[in-house]
Amino acid sequence: MLEYLRSVTTLFAQPIRLARTYPPEALRADIFAGITVGLVLLPQGLAFAILGGLPPIVGLYSAMTATIIGALWGSSTLLNSGPTTTGAILTLSVLLPIAPIGSAEFVTAASLVAVMAGIIRLILGIARLGMLVTFISDAVAVGFTAGSGLLILFNQIGPILKINISPGASIPTILIETFTQLNEIHWPSLAIGAATIGLIYLIPRFTRTLPAALLSMVIVTAVTTFLAIEQYGVRLLGEVPPGLPPLANLPFWDIELIGSLLNGALALAIIGLVEAVAIARAIASYTGERIDSNQEFVGQGLANIVSGIFSGMPCSGSFNRSALAYQAGGKTALTAVVSGLTVLAGTAALNQVLAIIPRPAIAGTLMVAALGMVDRKGIARVWRSSRGEAVIMFTTLALTLTLPLQFAIL
Repeated sequence: MLEYLRSVTTLFAQPIRLARTYPPEALRADIFAGITVGLVLLPQGLAFAILGGLPPIVGLYSAMTATIIGALWGSSTLLNSGPTTTGAILTLSVLLPIAPIGSAEFVTAASLVAVMAGIIRLILGIARLGMLVTFISDAVAVGFTAGSGLLILFNQIGPILKINISPGASIPTILIETFTQLNEIHWPSLAIGAATIGLIYLIPRFTRTLPAALLSMVIVTAVTTFLAIEQYGVRLLGEVPPGLPPLANLPFWDIELIGSLLNGALALAIIGLVEAVAIARAIASYTGERIDSNQEFVGQGLANIVSGIFSGMPCSGSFNRSALAYQAGGKTALTAVVSGLTVLAGTAALNQVLAIIPRPAIAGTLMVAALGMVDRKGIARVWRSSRGEAVIMFTTLALTLTLPLQFAIL
């Protein structure tokens, strides 16, 4: 018993160990890499909040809090936690039956389910159940990720064409509603979205130093501002209030609401852990570090709890931001801490600039991110491995596209 209590105490002492063992020679590299990742995290925080049906500022609150907490209490040195595409679309799926999108109840429920999912992850970490992620097969992970990517892709048709699509609609419903509204397509919005997508694919041909998604959004925003595109009916992001994340007024005593969110919180906890640990292990294959799944469970749990308490949304690990941290030369967990602080500083200094970002540009960015979730190499690998694994993969993909996400995950 004493040994177990000692091991639990060790899980919560991770920041102390990081501070004691920090190599001073890594400081410059960590700061540079952290700022680079933070510049990507900022627009992603906005985009993923919108994807989840939430005000853009909610994603920034999560980017400021979960990113820092996940780094300090996690196991991976370069895993970047915060808002993710999968977490956003799953949050939307969980909350749609609970409250209308955009309502105060919807936003509060998002923060509450983040806390609930965080508590579940924290309990699993304290109980030393990190080994559970080993039971999630590669076929399931590839199938679910591809299905989520397709859902995200089709859910951006409405914003990029400026037509009305039912929230949380299935892919066939989206296609039918789009076809019936073809004469209502807003061509300036479509042009902005298409230009953003084109730039994201074009920029890496000229430079890989600057993040393409961020640079494309800057270019499109500058051009549309010069052309006063708002007068043609293009929707802009709108005001982004600066300042520190406020404490959320969470209804911890609303047993009925907690009960209705419990299945969704469990699904968010499970898929978030699988996503985070899988990404941490992928990055570790380059850095050579050892990943402690139990420590990562604790880090992800605390990150979500803090995100929810400070008006944020459910979070997990991001592969593209983590890979960028490695490519930018990050050495330690300080990289993610600096990225979170960069979002805080950017929100305070650039809130007027953020307000004029066209929403179709954000939709275009999300479409590219969604396509990146369809892992063609992973699908080919599973297909070659065995017929049984291929059946599992396509069954998971089909369930993800047809069932509410929380049930598809379970």
